[in-house]
Amino acid sequence: MIPDKQFHIQLMRRRKDKNLIAIQKYAPHFMHLVEQKGKVPAGIYVGNSGEIDLVIEGQRVYRMDPRKVAQVQVEAFKREREAFYLVPSKITLYDENQLTKDAIDSLYRMKLGQVFGTTPNPDKLKELTSGELKEGQRLGALISVGLGLGYHLELLIDTYDIKYLIIIERDPEIFKASLYTANWEKILSYCASNERSLFLFVGYDDAEELSRQMVYQMGYVFNTPLLYYTPIFLHLFGPFYEKVGKLFTDRINEVSTGWGFFQDELWSLEYTLENIKRELPLFYGTKPVPSDAVAFVVGAGPSLEYALDFIKQNQHKAVIFSCGSAIGTLYQEGIKPDFHVEIERTKQTYDALVISADPDYLRTIPALYNNPMYPQVAELFDDPRMWLKGNDTGASLFPPHIPRLNYSNPTVVNGGLSLAVNMGFREIYLFGTDMGYKDPKKHHARGNVALKEGTEFYKEKESQEYELEGNFGGTVYSNWLLVWARSMIQDLLKSAKGVRVYNTSDGAKIEFTKPIRIDQINLRGFKKSETLKLIDRNFSKDYLMDPFITQKAVELLESAKELELFVKGLFSRQIRDTRDMMDTMNSLYVFLYNKAVQGSGLFNMLRGGWMGLEHLCLFLTHQEGKLFQPAMDLLRDYLLSAVRLLEETLEPFLTVWMKPR
Repeated sequence: MIPDKQFHIQLMRRRKDKNLIAIQKYAPHFMHLVEQKGKVPAGIYVGNSGEIDLVIEGQRVYRMDPRKVAQVQVEAFKREREAFYLVPSKITLYDENQLTKDAIDSLYRMKLGQVFGTTPNPDKLKELTSGELKEGQRLGALISVGLGLGYHLELLIDTYDIKYLIIIERDPEIFKASLYTANWEKILSYCASNERSLFLFVGYDDAEELSRQMVYQMGYVFNTPLLYYTPIFLHLFGPFYEKVGKLFTDRINEVSTGWGFFQDELWSLEYTLENIKRELPLFYGTKPVPSDAVAFVVGAGPSLEYALDFIKQNQHKAVIFSCGSAIGTLYQEGIKPDFHVEIERTKQTYDALVISADPDYLRTIPALYNNPMYPQVAELFDDPRMWLKGNDTGASLFPPHIPRLNYSNPTVVNGGLSLAVNMGFREIYLFGTDMGYKDPKKHHARGNVALKEGTEFYKEKESQEYELEGNFGGTVYSNWLLVWARSMIQDLLKSAKGVRVYNTSDGAKIEFTKPIRIDQINLRGFKKSETLKLIDRNFSKDYLMDPFITQKAVELLESAKELELFVKGLFSRQIRDTRDMMDTMNSLYVFLYNKAVQGSGLFNMLRGGWMGLEHLCLFLTHQEGKLFQPAMDLLRDYLLSAVRLLEETLEPFLTVWMKPR
């Protein structure tokens, strides 16, 4: 006797009730998807004989038993599948005696390469991973494109040991439908054990926004090295999923590009502490500029040249932010910006400024730079000021109510534009923000330090890694750094509601900006002097009286000592195999992540350097198909060296700073 339709409906309702209880227990943050109203009509078809199907926008999706579809797909997935590979950057060989004490990332990457006797070879890894996936195989991550009714998820977790299960679906209505069919109770229980994680990317009907969120989360939340090889389970198909896949693939390198290095964070900490001791005024952002205020953000791109006369003639009608090496061009043209912006933390920033402009000229310009700036830069300006960089170790020392400027890197234009937006400007014009070049030999405007032969900054020709659509049509060449910078500008402006940004540059097209020719600009004028006074009042030294900085520095030092004990215990035993190696590495990441949850800056401090080294070690281990115990010893030594350097930076500061001033 075939159970009737109502019987199947009752079973599915019971399944939903159990699933909701499981969500409350294991993943209460998923409840917003249960309560969220979707944009795509979806539901479940139940036939008179109990057959079921997913219905999206009035159309049946599976057109056969969805459980059988899942079984067939999983069997096919074992034999042949899509995958992406997160490839480590090239290993550079150095003379160890020439590396500074801070350069432990470069040193240990080189040592790892020496242990393995090879460099990352994506083709070799692809060949090794193209065979059949064995049952019980450990996967750092698996991406399911499409959730559907979710029957495939239970089959996948029964078949493989998955650390990160990542699910992509366009609408919460489809997730709601899966509550009646998928065994979320089992799936969530599985992902809550053994340091596993489940990530749902659901509710983004905009494919570009979905791909952006995936890259952001993978770059800043995941232990991304586990994605060095990630199989992709294609459950549902269609234009939306294909577009997400393409956009995600285009941006995937941003995941590892943004990791950074421990040595950079060490500089950030060291230089932030020095800038604190210099008692620089800090940006608090409490008083936005008037709504009619206008800002010019001036980059160093080649198209700046045709805008110089306009900027000079209209400098009284806008607040001018000079960004990085653009100062050399402005100096030669007799244009004095209202503010000069810098972001780079190395001594090269200081050296480039010395070459670019006369010292008397620089001294008269207020400098705005982020907290990890090379401290000597302050000596070039009579009025140096500081702002906090988002997601930065040094910035973590400051009270949380002081704003951090996100999307302020990787180029100085990113910093200048982020400053203008955070100051409250609603009308912003971009000049020389080309994000590329039409002629690779003319990659900066005249007067730029990058065009001065005989200096360390001179570059005869830029690379042509990318071809981008031009702001005014045509094609523009670009490199990975400028493509990343353009992406960060677009992300900033997408979240900056009510801000109008006009791009005058004859370079790459930037989404969320309006292309505008110089002769089309019509500036109405505003009270610039009052606006500048208002900006001045946004900078304060109040943070110097707050005990928060001392507390955070002490906490960071204590966290470093805890890490030392944890590392010695974690690496004291013999690592048995590659599964054990992966678990050991992930345990270290979990330790650091938990420190971040507790508010310690240790996560920001070590995350990038550790992930870079972990990624390289994982990739080479699986590329060569065996475990190298000396590689694990190197990882331990790297972490202990980092702890020592961290202690050497913090202890002298605290010795002085904790004394009555």
